Amino acid sequence: MNKLKFRDVTVSVIESPSKVGLTPSPQFFDDITASQDPLPPTVLLGTPKADSFPISKEELIEKAKNVFKVGTGLESPDDLADDFKFEFPIISLPKKEYLAAVSSFRLKEAFPDINPHAYDFRVDPFEPNRVWFTSRVTATHKGALKVGDMKFDPTNKLVFGAPECQSYTFNAEGKVTSFTGGYIMDRRVGNTKGLGAVFGIIAAIGGPVLQPGSPILTFLQLQGAVTAFLKPILGSK
Repeated sequence: MNKLKFRDVTVSVIESPSKVGLTPSPQFFDDITASQDPLPPTVLLGTPKADSFPISKEELIEKAKNVFKVGTGLESPDDLADDFKFEFPIISLPKKEYLAAVSSFRLKEAFPDINPHAYDFRVDPFEPNRVWFTSRVTATHKGALKVGDMKFDPTNKLVFGAPECQSYTFNAEGKVTSFTGGYIMDRRVGNTKGLGAVFGIIAAIGGPVLQPGSPILTFLQLQGAVTAFLKPILGSK
């Protein structure tokens, strides 16, 4: 891992493709070595070198699938590292606060047939400790959903989520250090108004549209109240 400075911005950059098992050729990442690239891609700070990370791609993908199956810490908190961070577009939570929120999640009661349809699990070629995957949630609103002071009685509306990009990063012990998501890959798909995660589900059943630039979210951000507002949405008591 090298740290380079471009226009007063310090970033971490990858090693040459030959060190991560890729073959050089023009136009694509696996075609140009880092030494030949005047502006190599950046990676998450703290990303290990490919040759020093002890978990194979195949094993890491299986770990990611298993973590996802049990609710990303909901049923097995020990899957998450002590320094775990939940990183979604407008909220960031450490492990303790994240688990407090998801432990009382009520989505399953409101949407008994909810299915994330997770697929395409793959290891990032730049970050050997990160597994990316895609999901396309579907659900039927059959139970009451309480969102802060708002309550949505069953509507029987169908939820069709857009393809959403998510990821886990792992440490050398195989524990999850971060969970990212909520990033829509094509907002034209589905009926969640271009939103991911719980925000898209709420929008699909007629709730408020919380997205960057929306009046409600702008107000909350100015008041520094985004996290406090979102905890009830996540079901926190």
